[in-house]
Amino acid sequence: MSLIDINGLNVLTVYLHNLDEGVSFYRDILGFSETKNMEPGVLMEHKSAEIMLYLEGDRQRRESPAEIFNHTTFCLNAANGVKDARDKLVDKGVEMVMEYGEFDGEFAGIQFCDPSGNIIEIAGKP
Repeated sequence: MSLIDINGLNVLTVYLHNLDEGVSFYRDILGFSETKNMEPGVLMEHKSAEIMLYLEGDRQRRESPAEIFNHTTFCLNAANGVKDARDKLVDKGVEMVMEYGEFDGEFAGIQFCDPSGNIIEIAGKP
């Protein structure tokens, strides 16, 4: 039995070096929508991910994705599969941190960074 009974995730906070650039990325690339201005950030939600993001600006940008072991990754599912998501992201100029990998033909994954260097993973059906 745990000390604290956790029954869900309230909100995930993502620190950004440029709030406008981050909001644009999460809105235009990942499909989140702005729900509330909460200075110094913005609360965003996704219609199908059951997650709310609080994007907070004016933080220092991660210098390199090579700082991979000093990060928090959050993982998203893609309705049309990981390969489709990867192709669309690359077409938009998003650089992969971990290239497309498939496991047993049933599971695949990719990792990429938002404009502030936060690592995002998409995993699930190939």
